[in-house]
Amino acid sequence: MSKGFFNLVLHAHLPYVRHPMYERFLEEMWLFEAISESYLPLLRVFNRLRDDGVKFRLTMSFSPTLASMLTDDLLQSRYIKHLELLLELADKELARTADDPRFHPLARMYKELFAQNMIDFTETYRRNILKGFRALEKEGFLDIVTTAATNAFLPLYENYPEAVQAQIHTAVISHGRIFGSESSGFWLPDGGYYPGLERHLHASNIRYFYAAAHAILTADKKPRFGVYAPVVCPNGVAVFARDIPSSRAVWSAEDGYPGDISYREFYRDIGFDLPLEYVGPYVHEGTVRINTGFKYYAITGKTDEKKPYQPDEARRKAEEHAENFLYNRLKQVKKLSTLMDRPPMIVSPYDAELFGHWWFEGPQWIEFLLRKLDAAASEGSLTMITAGDYLDRFPDNQVAQPSFSSWGNKGFAEVWLDGSNDWI
Repeated sequence: MSKGFFNLVLHAHLPYVRHPMYERFLEEMWLFEAISESYLPLLRVFNRLRDDGVKFRLTMSFSPTLASMLTDDLLQSRYIKHLELLLELADKELARTADDPRFHPLARMYKELFAQNMIDFTETYRRNILKGFRALEKEGFLDIVTTAATNAFLPLYENYPEAVQAQIHTAVISHGRIFGSESSGFWLPDGGYYPGLERHLHASNIRYFYAAAHAILTADKKPRFGVYAPVVCPNGVAVFARDIPSSRAVWSAEDGYPGDISYREFYRDIGFDLPLEYVGPYVHEGTVRINTGFKYYAITGKTDEKKPYQPDEARRKAEEHAENFLYNRLKQVKKLSTLMDRPPMIVSPYDAELFGHWWFEGPQWIEFLLRKLDAAASEGSLTMITAGDYLDRFPDNQVAQPSFSSWGNKGFAEVWLDGSNDWI
């Protein structure tokens, strides 16, 4: 048996932005950017790993709002028009930067990226990228689960059980319709949990959910294994808690990997840098500046004098950070395995859109990490499994009542309810 287990969890969610009454709706860009920069690149990573014989297994959750939009004919047609505009802009950028050795290779990189997106979207997936994720689930590489129907922060609805039931029940029905399978797990939006929520999950045949670390650490009974094994609510629904060290390595604004100076700067985009008469056809209504996706600078540091982005350097850094991430997880496992009667389970949940959209090199980092994890698994040191896999192997777990908790600042729902809005 492996010395430890690792569960990578990617949560994909966007609010419902389908507005057919507008020819171009500004917020639809959120969906188009996520498809171009996160979902399609992640699919390419997963397929490449599969084709190379790399063994991996991770969890993805798709919110019903996002899954519905990804199967909507109108939005998929609009995405193609969006790609056509980007390819047109790419040709203009190739011409504009032709004599600039710093930026011309980057313009070519973006042209190739958007052209590949067009091929994948229209030819490989026939305007439905969920087909790609479903295929990976059927082959055993992914476990796809659901979340609340509109990604509602459920603790605020504790006094309205009908609303909580509707959020969960609708999500389960939507998941079955779109993915053709039952969701045994549930992503609590923003980790929002209150005691008793598990009753509604159990009623919809949910077997487990993910929560903040302190949901378990401050439960009514001290968890024997901390957050490195699940606890089971009195009604039998299991709770897996987020591992803080692995989360900080990616999420931390101060010292997380995505802030490295070699990575691409998200906030410098030609949609804001170039004259409006040039970028007008590619921004909102010709006058509202927005991100176009053409970004030519590296983070560099806390300075306005940004250096040109170097993809090869960033790629090397992504591999280095993947190696560092795995090294630290192996150190955790080595220490924890001496304190437990079973292999420790490290749960690392993240928003899927972080990888590619916010952190351009994120999909590369995942690919490097999964390749290294496959090697670690072959040595018996760390194996990727899902929460469901764990419960199949270890059906007997400590019973405890988790406590009220959330992710976000301070961990007790302050992000969603505080003195400025409690009058509502």
